[in-house]
Amino acid sequence: MKLTHLLLPSIFAPLIAFGGSRTCSKADAAVPDLYQQQIAPYMQKYCIECHNNTEAKGELDLTKFHAATDVINSFRRWNHVIEFIRQGEMPPEESLQPTIPESNGVVEAIRSILLEEARRNAGDPGVILPRRLSNTEFNHAVRDLTGIDIRPTRDFPADPAGGEGFDNTGEALRMSPSLLKKYLTASQLVADHMVLKPDGMFFAPFPVTSYNERKKLTEQAIIDFYTSHDIRIPDYLDAAWRYRHRSSGQSDMSPEQWAFANRLSPSYFKLIWSTLGETNEAHGLSGELHRLWNAVPPPTDATTRPTELLALSDFIETSRQLLSPAPRDLIRSNAGNWPISHLDFRATVAAARDQFDPSNLKTNVLLRSPRISARRPNDNQPASQTLILKLDRVFNTGETTIWVNDPVFSTADHLPRNDKERTDHKVRSLRQILEQYAPETAAQLQFGVSTTDASADTNPQSLAVQVPATIEIPLSLEMREQLNGLSLLLPCRIDPGTSPNGGALISLTLNDAPSTAWNPGSSLLINPNGDAAKQLASDAASFCNAFPNAFFYVDNDRGLAAGFHLVEGFFRDDRPLVQKVLTEAQNAELDQLWQELNFVTESSETLLRGFVWFERSEREVLHDQRFDFLRPEDPDLVDAAKLAKFEKLYLDRLGVKRKGDSRDAESPDHKSQMIHAFFDDIRAGLMRQHDLLQTAEQQGLSDLKDFTARAYRRPLSDQEWSELTDLYRDLRTEGQTVEASLRGVITAVLMSPQFSYRYLEAPDQPGTFPLTDHELADRLSLFLWSSIPDPELQAAAQAGQLHDEEQLIAQLQRMLQDERVNAFATEFFGQWLRYRDYLQKDPVNADAFSGYNDQLRQAIFAEPGRLVTHLIQTDAPVTSLLNCDATFVNQALARHYGGEIQQQFDSQLKQAGLRVSDDVDPWYMVTGLQSEGRGGLLGTAVILTKNSAGERTSPVKRGFWTVHHLLGQHFPPPPAEVPELPKSEKEATQTIRQLLAAHVADPQCALCHKHFDGLGLAMEGFDAVGRSRTKDSAGRIIDNLAELPNGENARGIPELARYIEQHRKQEFVRTLSRRFLGYALGRSVKLSDEPLLMEMELKLEENNDRVSVLFETVVRSPQFRMKRGRDE
Repeated sequence: MKLTHLLLPSIFAPLIAFGGSRTCSKADAAVPDLYQQQIAPYMQKYCIECHNNTEAKGELDLTKFHAATDVINSFRRWNHVIEFIRQGEMPPEESLQPTIPESNGVVEAIRSILLEEARRNAGDPGVILPRRLSNTEFNHAVRDLTGIDIRPTRDFPADPAGGEGFDNTGEALRMSPSLLKKYLTASQLVADHMVLKPDGMFFAPFPVTSYNERKKLTEQAIIDFYTSHDIRIPDYLDAAWRYRHRSSGQSDMSPEQWAFANRLSPSYFKLIWSTLGETNEAHGLSGELHRLWNAVPPPTDATTRPTELLALSDFIETSRQLLSPAPRDLIRSNAGNWPISHLDFRATVAAARDQFDPSNLKTNVLLRSPRISARRPNDNQPASQTLILKLDRVFNTGETTIWVNDPVFSTADHLPRNDKERTDHKVRSLRQILEQYAPETAAQLQFGVSTTDASADTNPQSLAVQVPATIEIPLSLEMREQLNGLSLLLPCRIDPGTSPNGGALISLTLNDAPSTAWNPGSSLLINPNGDAAKQLASDAASFCNAFPNAFFYVDNDRGLAAGFHLVEGFFRDDRPLVQKVLTEAQNAELDQLWQELNFVTESSETLLRGFVWFERSEREVLHDQRFDFLRPEDPDLVDAAKLAKFEKLYLDRLGVKRKGDSRDAESPDHKSQMIHAFFDDIRAGLMRQHDLLQTAEQQGLSDLKDFTARAYRRPLSDQEWSELTDLYRDLRTEGQTVEASLRGVITAVLMSPQFSYRYLEAPDQPGTFPLTDHELADRLSLFLWSSIPDPELQAAAQAGQLHDEEQLIAQLQRMLQDERVNAFATEFFGQWLRYRDYLQKDPVNADAFSGYNDQLRQAIFAEPGRLVTHLIQTDAPVTSLLNCDATFVNQALARHYGGEIQQQFDSQLKQAGLRVSDDVDPWYMVTGLQSEGRGGLLGTAVILTKNSAGERTSPVKRGFWTVHHLLGQHFPPPPAEVPELPKSEKEATQTIRQLLAAHVADPQCALCHKHFDGLGLAMEGFDAVGRSRTKDSAGRIIDNLAELPNGENARGIPELARYIEQHRKQEFVRTLSRRFLGYALGRSVKLSDEPLLMEMELKLEENNDRVSVLFETVVRSPQFRMKRGRDE
């Protein structure tokens, strides 16, 4: 008769959590004889036939066991034996069957042997072998040391697993010569990220060993600062408008308070507010500003900006362009550009950004239209187009006539200067073109006729226009074909004689006429001697002060470069921002950023060396024997005496006569002043660099000491610090810079076993001893964060607080709420459940699934870590791992899952007002997974995908993963001759279910497959990449109804999870506890750990399965807090 199940208790069920009493005294008393008396005869009669040294089915040879000690030494194997006997799996049906009392007796005998051994050594911390940090631990430790996620082990070989299947054990993490070289390379890479700033060591997101890398780091920091403090004048106008109409409850708010509440600069908002409030003049610039400001109606809601406010904004922007200095070419590319002169030019431009430029009051201007295209219109374009010349009176100007002198169409941007250019530029007279193609327009324009004065220019090709006016020049398709590639050039001028107080705002556009005169891109013509111009000049000073042409300058291509040709140098152009916008603290921050840029790039020395090279090689100014002592690569070039000599000779070379041997010019002029300023700036910069380097070196060494203490996870001894400072001095003596020497010491620290290894100092005597506080901190942080202790944990260890159990638990609870606990979620669960290597060993053929890309794969991998972190931090029951009805998704994963999950994500994204981009990729919690056929870890795409096969699902893999990895059920390896199933469902003539049914028709196969195939078939509602489906890839209907090992049926993952929770929860909890303990201790679980495992299970049951129970029980245990001494 086949015994299907024996009703025996779990092996250690009677054992009390704290070591407790034994329940089988008779069996314990007979332990020395139990094996030979009860176990060996049973094995000989029922088991040896298949499990001997010749056949050893399931890799089990029972002939090797002779005594109770053999059972103890192979306790895992004998636990499996017990389970097979209890479940009635062995002996097989065709073999001689034992009676129930016989099987109960042998199970009780095995159990008694193991129980006695577990009780005798309960709490033994075991042997913890020294080991190197795992790749993950090294990466995370470097991240927490530097603040940068460098991941220096990305090219290391994968860590092997040991113990309970994790890569944090001394059994697995050895150091080989080749790996040692990789550690050196990785340590040097980390050190290369360090840059010395004036206030000490700083780690950059990328290596900063070259000039360009150092420049990129510090220059970009300033550019980012400028960008974050950029001034958008429409925002200030909107705030001022709303402040003007603030409610009575806000009447006491000052302009500064209003600006602060609206995240604007208080100082600049106050300036804007006073400028708008002071515009009481009835005429001119101020009058127009006042009129437009008063025309803006009160707000109707919190967001809408009325057209009147937009008109005010356009007026201000147009006036800025018309009155401020015009944009200049600040980056020079020609070799003849004299760096000293260019610096002076940059200073002049920078000083005038908030000043009125009188040269903008012009009497003539050349307008140029966009180039005319003969391209035929599409359905949305009109066949005919129009050039629009608009002229408006502004700034209280009087009667005005504008002369347009000989307007032409041309390929050039300027008027023809001779007959050759008229031919080369395909010049066509506007009058001739209009008379040929638009005679009515030509007649209306009255070419050659003066509207005011017969003595005025009556060139037959010219025309006079009385302001205001709008002239439309039609461009038919036929005209555009004749004028293809040409622009209309309109030379416009105002005649001071006929328009003594005249002025006009002129614009030339294609198709779209400006709605107002204040069109950015318009040109101002005005008689500079008229009253209107004088009033404008008076108003413009205060206007330009409030509305500079730029608050700072950053070149699109060259950033903060001074703009020299082939010479590195920077120029600071941000006076309006500094004086009008920033607070004192912000200015201090910006000053510090500029100081860092100059210090890190050694800007003064770099500029000096580049200047010497440029003047010698490009401008050839230094091609003189007197300058042979100057070489750009000369280390002594920065010497004060040499620099003074250089300046004197340079003045001589440029023809500046000096007073005797001094640097002073006999007749100071602009040239001599520019040269003196250049050399004085160089000298001052070199002195600053010298002084800053001295303080930076001392701070860098202090930072290095703190860095090393964190890396070693304990305070440094005096001898250790002395050895490190000796190494630093040796490197400096060899000629290394301060920064390079610090990098050398950093490399040594990261290579030191004090950082890269984990080991416990064992007392020189047998027994068990408490871990030191620093050892406890190290073990706790590696357990929870796979990293080094943070400053708070290290401080607690230094204060000796971690030996207080409640203090230790308080640190545990704090650390569990830290985002770094995601490392535990990823490392423990990823390794236990075999998905951590998904990104490296994805079994799926990506080409077979559209949209299955790297972005999605990254999201698939990240999901369980986010979910488990949430469960830990909310102290959810451990069963939530099976049945949780929520998860976290980003856009890629939400779209992959589809259905209600995608709808929830899209709704939350819309509510947040975000758009997904490379920089913005939010994750949101979604619920209702069970209604979507998912739930818990079983329904995550990473589990479903990792347990697929090529282009198809694999119920065998998915089911085996569930019962073996999740539930801990042991199976012998499959026979070598197992036939493979098709790689793709499209290649198969039957469904996967039908193929499996044929496969397990063999009783030998069914022996194992009956335990897991059904569980895998319940997951068939999801394809090989975890997408929900109702048909397989061949179009056949999916059936996810499965028969489970207990004879029940389950359809889909939610019912499968319910089956596990209701019928196999003990197996799940037991497996979780064993894996958890093995990971926490960094070693294999021993027989003496069984009482602790029972305590973990018991406390879970008593505390509603809360996950915190596992953490607290393990951390309180002697296995976690103690260590073995050295055995004699």
